Order: sequence, then structure tokens, then C-alpha cells
Amino acid sequence: MGIILRCYWGIESPGHTKSGVFFKFFDFLLKLGAGSITIKYVEEMIALEERVRSPVVDGMFYPEKKAEALSYIRAFGLTQGKGGYAQAIIAPHGAWEISGILAGTAFASAAGRSGERCPSRVVIMGPIHGPQEEGIFLSNSHFFQTPLGNIPVDPEITEELESCGPLFEINDIPHLREHSIEVLLPFIKYCFPDASLVPILMGQLNAPAISALADALRMVFEPIMEDTLLVISCNLAMDTNSARAFSMAKECMRLVAEKQSADFSAALLDRRLVTCGGGLVAGLLKSGLVDSMRPCLSSPSLLPAAGEENKTVYYGAIAFEENTSP
Repeated sequence: MGIILRCYWGIESPGHTKSGVFFKFFDFLLKLGAGSITIKYVEEMIALEERVRSPVVDGMFYPEKKAEALSYIRAFGLTQGKGGYAQAIIAPHGAWEISGILAGTAFASAAGRSGERCPSRVVIMGPIHGPQEEGIFLSNSHFFQTPLGNIPVDPEITEELESCGPLFEINDIPHLREHSIEVLLPFIKYCFPDASLVPILMGQLNAPAISALADALRMVFEPIMEDTLLVISCNLAMDTNSARAFSMAKECMRLVAEKQSADFSAALLDRRLVTCGGGLVAGLLKSGLVDSMRPCLSSPSLLPAAGEENKTVYYGAIAFEENTSP
């Protein structure tokens, strides 16, 4: 486990490669039969070193070079310090060439929060693709890497969330291979360069997970919403039938815009709506944090794309602003 984490995080001892002296010493201890001592040593060494979650889809879903990433972001219409005042946004996690314009529009809905209104933290929530464990997973990394620079993880908020119930777990393994959060990180770094990050991944979609997330969001963030931005990474619909996917996407947008929390959760759980990230949206709606906010369709457009397994995926963008926003 220690070796796997160390390779993913990109931790290196000064002057050594990732497969250098540390690993030879680790193997030496294992050969001596000092398994429990070795694991404890590895955990202590990891705790002392800077852990950086490295990208896994840069160069595929979005540019890996800073200049190219900035060019894309600006082409999407984003300008630092200019835009709306949203406190919660929903953005897609498709490749930038397909859905980046919608992600940019979603972040533009919050980009006006500069100066004293600038969020000190961005809570970004995404679904897990592929085999899913039950739970809600927080990150133990110190930073998440982006082409525009690293974003520090907020350890205090992470620990507070972990204490909210048994479904919450600080476990970096799901984060290291998942792209749903990663694809949106450059937008966060561009719009809010000094903000810290609270990454949250949801595993299996079920009623207990939705309720646990809702309760935790309300408990932890209700007192600090003024300097917090909530971001949910969600693709609105997917189906092998493109017409059915479009219908689901429209219904998803309607239920979310009308803040129909119970109906939205029920549609997800009985699979009348098939989304990628809908459980997180359901948690946000159920939390009550956006009850007093005005929903805005960041973009009235729904963008389709061909997905895996011959499915059509629909993307959209939604924002929630306080009614008192200037």
C-alpha cells in the first residue's frame, strides 16, 4: 500500500528517483520479515512528506501545458474577477473539447466573487467511475496538481467531514485514479487562485449516501457558506437511446432548477434518471443549503456526445446564487 501511494503521489527523496533508496530499504525490511514494522515506517514517512495528487487525464481530457490550458479557459469566456456570484455550481466532467464551454460557463457564474467576496475554499464533489465501493471518500493529499499550479487541500475541513459519520473516509486511493474532479481543477485555480480545496468522491449511489452527504454539507458548511463555493461535477444523463438520454437530461435540469429534492432523489434511485454524479446533486438539494438561492441555467444548451458502451451523454451547467447578490 505504501509503495502504491508513494508512486501515485510522486513523492521522491531528494536526489533519488521513485524507485530508489527508499524502496530498496523497504524491500530489505520485508525480506527480514519485519512486515508490521515496515508498514508503520512507511506510514510515518508518508506522513512527513508532501503528498501531491498527480493528474491522470491531462493531455487527454484537457491540456497538460499551462499556456494551452489558459488559452482554452479564456476562449471559454472566463475572466478572473468578472462574472456572477454563485455559491454553488454544477459543471460537467467531459473532455474540454466537448463540454469545456459549459464548464467555463458554470465557473463564470461564480467568477465575480473576488476581493472580500472571494471564497477561501472550494468544495468539489465528483462521482467515482468504474467499480464503486460504498462510501464518501475524502483526500489525504496535501495538494492537487493542475497545469496552472498546485491547489492546497484543506485538512481541517476534511477532518471535520470525516467526523460526520461512518460513510465518510479519508482514503486517497479512489482519488488517485478518478478524473471527475481533476477535469475541473484548472478552472478553480484560474478563478480562485488562493482558495483551498476540499475534494469529495461518492461511491455507490444509494439513499444512505445521499442523506449522509446532505447532513454533512449542512453541518459543516452552513456556517461558512459566505466564503465557500460548492462545485458538483456531474454529467446530466446517459443512455444507449439518444432521444431517451435527451429527455432524461431535460428532466434532470427541471428538477434541479425547481429544487425538487425528493423527486430528484427518487428518480435517481429507481433509475428513471441515469446520471454521472446525480447523487451528489441530490445531496446538495437535500442539504437545504440552496433553498434560499436563485437557480440559474448557466447555459440553456444541452450538449450531447458519444460516450462509452454506445451511450449518448448529455452535459449541462447550473448555478445557484443568493437572491441578494448584486
